[in-house]
Amino acid sequence: MDAPFTAVHFATYEAMKKVLSEISSKNASEEQILVHLTVGGAAGALASAVTTPLDVVKTRLQCQGVCGVDKFSNTSIRMALKQIVAKEGPQALLRGLKPRVLFHAPAAAICWSMYEAMKIFLNHVHESFVPFQL
Repeated sequence: MDAPFTAVHFATYEAMKKVLSEISSKNASEEQILVHLTVGGAAGALASAVTTPLDVVKTRLQCQGVCGVDKFSNTSIRMALKQIVAKEGPQALLRGLKPRVLFHAPAAAICWSMYEAMKIFLNHVHESFVPFQL
């Protein structure tokens, strides 16, 4: 689940950042922060929404047999997916979608904004650093 989430997250972030950065003024730092917040949040939201079915299957496999939760005949992702859909319908794969998106969107917005701010800060420090020479 983590690999697809990360792939969608990074690809979405980079693609949207490129598009919004072209629209936004390069000189306005407030606009750049807004771009990073918006794009980061959208990337986190999309990645979490797309990978929710995988998260449902992972959680069901982890919790099988605990407190009366169904056990699966096979521990493969595909078989668990088929059993969940057969028993509860395809909508069961989207359980927890809203809380998952509501968690990942702001977390990703904050994370990407801090990353970009630190990148700018460290580049500025590096450029202004004059090494001591004898």
